[in-house]
Amino acid sequence: MTSLPQSHASLLNQAHVFLMDMALDSRFKMDACNLDARVEQIALEIARTGTYEHTAQELEFGVQWAWRNSNRCIGRHMWRSLKVLDGRGTKDRAGVVQALKEHLDHAWQDGAIQSVITVFPPRKRGNVSHPDPVRIANHQLLRYAGFKQSDGSILGDPHSVDFTRRMLSMGWNPKQRTAHTPLPWSIWIDDVEQAPVDHFAHHPGQFPEVDITHPDHPAIDALGLRWYAIPVISEMALVIGGITYPCAPFNGWYMGTEIAARNFCDPQRYDLLERIGEALGLDTSSTRNLWKDQALITINQAVLHSFDAAGIRMGDHHELGAQFERFCQIENKAGRGVNGDWSWLTSPISGSITPQFHRTFDNTVEAHTNFFYQSSPAEDAAARQSTRESISTGRNADPFHLEAHHETPRCPFGFDRLSEVLTRRPKAWRKAANQS
Repeated sequence: MTSLPQSHASLLNQAHVFLMDMALDSRFKMDACNLDARVEQIALEIARTGTYEHTAQELEFGVQWAWRNSNRCIGRHMWRSLKVLDGRGTKDRAGVVQALKEHLDHAWQDGAIQSVITVFPPRKRGNVSHPDPVRIANHQLLRYAGFKQSDGSILGDPHSVDFTRRMLSMGWNPKQRTAHTPLPWSIWIDDVEQAPVDHFAHHPGQFPEVDITHPDHPAIDALGLRWYAIPVISEMALVIGGITYPCAPFNGWYMGTEIAARNFCDPQRYDLLERIGEALGLDTSSTRNLWKDQALITINQAVLHSFDAAGIRMGDHHELGAQFERFCQIENKAGRGVNGDWSWLTSPISGSITPQFHRTFDNTVEAHTNFFYQSSPAEDAAARQSTRESISTGRNADPFHLEAHHETPRCPFGFDRLSEVLTRRPKAWRKAANQS
């Protein structure tokens, strides 16, 4: 293998481990000779440019493998079904908007929602002072605004208050301010924040919503609740074989508890549990009668019923829990462990009657190929422009944050100086190599 300076060795090691994982997937027909040849090719490319470019097949496997490695996702047993849209050549605002529009078209499928990811250009490796070609500041592509009222109350989603305020300061002027006003998109090109893109004001059909009703409790209908159909996470970073893609929006489809138990009932979100209990005529004066539990189950029934009635794909915690358990059993039988975060994989309702409650999980994060939280584009842009030592030496301790594993604008010393590199070949690969 071509000799590389230490500054490039970690990237090659991550690429090597990633390719060994890919070689074990029968879809890609990569034997030991093909693997060695590709690693040597990457080594030469890194020596010449400091980075390397993924082939179309590597990108396809990489995004799927990153989903499979995502500790907190209970739906990743379907990782091979993720559809990949290659947007690596898109570097301007108009192109990004068009790519996002196409993403939503591919995902919607008249309610039979399909898992899709769009991958925009990678971060320039080894130069954290270089701006990212494309970033999206939105938490999700579809999201309700949160308007802070003069009396301190919030109209809409409390999670969106700060982002809504920023969009308004950037010139966004929604025709109406309601509890269900779709947010515009905040697109950043080369560290420059573009004017808000109020896409759904002009394309409301790409913001499908479901009115929440209950077949047995019309008082739930009277609450006027609704939610959007497609959850498209747009703020996370994708890493494949050590290469960071800071903009790679992706979607699956909802599990009912995400909307009903968390979005509607978490105290820091819509905090609707007491209103639901009162609408149902429950005695809310004491928790001893389990009115909270009854209200929580009822609103979860309503969300599942409403999505089913609308013909829009949605999972439930029993169905997805059983599917994920089968996935764990199959992977363990094949000698491949499934890492996981128990607190996320266990349902927020009826946890003890789902399989995940009774399992323990190794929560180690697979660093070479995965999805990570990251600093906002505004924070990254500010860090690149700052010379303060405090910004350049800190490192995020969150194991699911990009800074904990890979170089970022807020940690310019990089992966080589501050982290170990995965170099061990997986057992399955060693076994396959010995048999060849």
